[in-house]
Amino acid sequence: MFTAGIGYAGFIGYAIPLWLITGLFILRLDVKGYELAAMDKERKASRFVGWLNIVLGILTFIASWSLQKWGW
Repeated sequence: MFTAGIGYAGFIGYAIPLWLITGLFILRLDVKGYELAAMDKERKASRFVGWLNIVLGILTFIASWSLQKWGW
């Protein structure tokens, strides 16, 4: 993702879409399945993990973009 400086080659470019996609899948599939099965604790845990994945993906994207834009 970073091309300037020492030539950073990392996993961030792969991690951001994975966090976003898995978060959406968890929210769409797991939460609905637990809701239909009346499993409230599992539904709440899945909802938390799904939103955590989405927030981590967005925050990592913003951090990566700002580092590319203003370069440290």
